[in-house]
Amino acid sequence: MDKRRDWPVPDAVILKPIAFNLEEALEVEHLFRPNLLAISQNDARPGDVTIESRDAAVNILRFLRVWLDLPHSVFFTAVSYLDMFLSKMKVQEKYLKCLTLSCLHLANETEICQIDVNQLVKVTQSKCKSSDVLRMANIVKDKIKTHITNPPTTPADFLTLYIEILKHVAQKWEHIITKDLNQVKEKMLISLEVLLASSNTAYYRSSFLALIVFQNEIEKILAQGLPNKSVYYLGEVLQFLFVIREIQLKCKIKNAELKRCYLQVSKVTKQYETQSRQNRRQLSTNYYSIRRFNYHPNFQTIEE
Repeated sequence: MDKRRDWPVPDAVILKPIAFNLEEALEVEHLFRPNLLAISQNDARPGDVTIESRDAAVNILRFLRVWLDLPHSVFFTAVSYLDMFLSKMKVQEKYLKCLTLSCLHLANETEICQIDVNQLVKVTQSKCKSSDVLRMANIVKDKIKTHITNPPTTPADFLTLYIEILKHVAQKWEHIITKDLNQVKEKMLISLEVLLASSNTAYYRSSFLALIVFQNEIEKILAQGLPNKSVYYLGEVLQFLFVIREIQLKCKIKNAELKRCYLQVSKVTKQYETQSRQNRRQLSTNYYSIRRFNYHPNFQTIEE
């Protein structure tokens, strides 16, 4: 009796378009992830946008993406426009909020999302007018006109390609990967948003960040799905590591660079999770304090 298992072999014909799309994305990757060090140069004048204020602007974009229920692609596109513009132009701090809204407006146009500019201004309680946002959007278009016609290549695009590769390679891993990959992708996209909101990780290549997030999340799924100390599923683990290695070679990512990126990603992610727990704890404390404050057990009955 042949006890050997039928290992899933990816169809080269099916993977060929994905590999072609990955090569195309790698060719233009550097255009849409500019050098953020240009924002924090020493020759910056007083009142210019700093790297810290850039991070705050990206967090505003995260808030608006959630508040307005926008697709993740709008956020990633808006961040690309913002970083490209800041790397080319010196911007005064007082114009940053208007610039942020204009980049989000352009991202809505690129991703074909209908969001009124007046709504953006009202939600953010910005001092600028809708006409100011539209005028600033035209300036951004003029400065990055070579990239505005097509959607930029973002970390989310690389993540999508990595997941597509995994789907074809792991066609027979249903007994291990029991979670819906669409739900897993949603969690990965949120992680990428957090990383782009921190200048400590945002300057890494998009393919870097996407690969780190992809590897971390899939490793968690494999750890949960695999029985403890099971040698039978060792082949699946080795095959997944082989896929990660092939993607790393395709993206020309060195081991030392990948390790440095991994350490920074872990640090930023841990800080975000700690801050989130503190915010939830504070919200819960405030809620129960309000309940106790409004509770009147000995409230007297009003006589008619």
